[in-house]
Amino acid sequence: MSDYRFHILKSRGVPSRQLDGTAYRFWSAHAVADVLARRLRGRIDFLDAGGRDGALVELLANLGLSGHYTCLDLAPVEVERPGIPFEIEYVRSSFRDFRPTRRYDAVLFMSSLEFVRDYRDIGWLTEALKPDGFVVATVIVPDTERLYRGFWEAGGRYGRDRDCLVRDFSAVGLETVELYALVGWAGRVAQSLVQLRLMAWQDLVQGLPIRRLYPGRKVDLTRTFNRIINELTARLDRHLPFGRIGHCIVLQRAGQTS
Repeated sequence: MSDYRFHILKSRGVPSRQLDGTAYRFWSAHAVADVLARRLRGRIDFLDAGGRDGALVELLANLGLSGHYTCLDLAPVEVERPGIPFEIEYVRSSFRDFRPTRRYDAVLFMSSLEFVRDYRDIGWLTEALKPDGFVVATVIVPDTERLYRGFWEAGGRYGRDRDCLVRDFSAVGLETVELYALVGWAGRVAQSLVQLRLMAWQDLVQGLPIRRLYPGRKVDLTRTFNRIINELTARLDRHLPFGRIGHCIVLQRAGQTS
């Protein structure tokens, strides 16, 4: 069931800053955009589970969608987004304690399920979905601790491989309808050996004032550099389709007709 779907790298609507991060972020952003563009139309109710500052609503707007957007997070950051065709609601709650007050066309977990040890904590999903609603999630695989040491230490240590994802979601009444790998060997090596080291120096680089040419400004070399790396390794990974960092999974209520 799981493979590489390189067509996602042509997905439209992805905010540019999501393409300037690591290789995994680059692939994840494209994967989510691909799923949402294919499956959503018009006015929607959308839940971004672990959405932090609600930035994902920009992608929805870029796809021509509108409606109600809920950002669920332990510590949401409310940001004004003028011109966005969504009513934005911020909810402060853990996944375990969340009690939906509406039903959703789509629920997204983007790099947030790694903090969930027991998927019974998100058992409310089946009741929170509309009859044709779906869930989309990006989840890293278990052997990525070295790639995400800070993430791991903060509690994001529950990565899952393909079979584990299918099993754990099935246990809470959701069946897998799509599942594909994110990042090949070229992207994984670049993220491990180049991008993370570059990010480690980011504060230093950004803190270097170019006083003579640009007084008061800071240098940010990472964004352009990462974009170049991501575009290049994505092309190389067409020929090296192994070494996945994570998966994108799409689910629906068990027994639901696609």
